[in-house]
Amino acid sequence: MIELSLTELAAGAIGIAMVIVIFFEWVSRWSNRNAERRSLRKRVSCRLCLLVVEDEGRGRIFHCPHCGGENERGRNKSLG
Repeated sequence: MIELSLTELAAGAIGIAMVIVIFFEWVSRWSNRNAERRSLRKRVSCRLCLLVVEDEGRGRIFHCPHCGGENERGRNKSLG
């Protein structure tokens, strides 16, 4: 039989509770980080009016809902 004093039992309970809290904190941060990455992938900026919107479309051309301008998704490396 295992003999524990009250202080050992309390220290063990506090230690286990701290491990559980740290684990759930890590899972929460990981989940929020992934949600932010998914949101950033959907974010599109209009090059004419500088409106930033989240768009679910998969096409290469994005039509701005504010000014109606056509914009390419991703980085445009051409000048002008």
